[in-house]
Amino acid sequence: MRKAIFLFITLFYGVCVFAQQKDYTEIHFKSKLRNYTKILPKTKEFDIDRDLFVQLVDLLTIESFSENEKSDLANKLWLAVSNPQKFDFVYKDYSLKTIKNWGVKIKFEDPNFEPNPYLAKWTVTEDEFIYMHWAITQILTYERLMAYSEKAKVAQKAINELLILEKLKFYQARTDEYAYDYLHRNNDLLKKRGLVILIYNYHFDYIVCEIENKDKMIELLGRLKLEYITP
Repeated sequence: MRKAIFLFITLFYGVCVFAQQKDYTEIHFKSKLRNYTKILPKTKEFDIDRDLFVQLVDLLTIESFSENEKSDLANKLWLAVSNPQKFDFVYKDYSLKTIKNWGVKIKFEDPNFEPNPYLAKWTVTEDEFIYMHWAITQILTYERLMAYSEKAKVAQKAINELLILEKLKFYQARTDEYAYDYLHRNNDLLKKRGLVILIYNYHFDYIVCEIENKDKMIELLGRLKLEYITP
């Protein structure tokens, strides 16, 4: 009886996972690149390792992820950064899901059917930090741990899409306000909860962490040449 129950649970889980994956039977993968690079990003030379992402994920997720989920996300970030070809192969479905509008027809644009988006991006850039910034942004945005907006009105919606902040209420955006100023105002509200919004300096990507971990977060991101500050 126990074996039967176990087999049923295993089968049910497998069906659920399969159902969540894209159906690629009707999709014709097509890369715009003639060849992919065979060179790997130089992570060791820049003192970037898996432990960096373990720490980063722990600070970003706070208590919203289980330990297994944290470990899985850290593995994905590290593999995407250190070996994009292997990442696209091992996490194929996940890789494509993190690319906004992948396989979707957009007016005046050709659909993106790139089968190896992370390897393709690395091939085009061949710059470790440009590529890493892009890869980290795709994954963290998909996981709702990072958001982006230039306008305050958009930021008002975007901050509620962040996993850590989805159930909180914030100020209404002003018509003459930019995202930086809007996030600055809302940081006053978040202080009461021990949280702080950090924004990528000169850009409009932002994240949330606990105030007590702010300096550590900035330090870890600094190792990736990502300059985050408090708006």
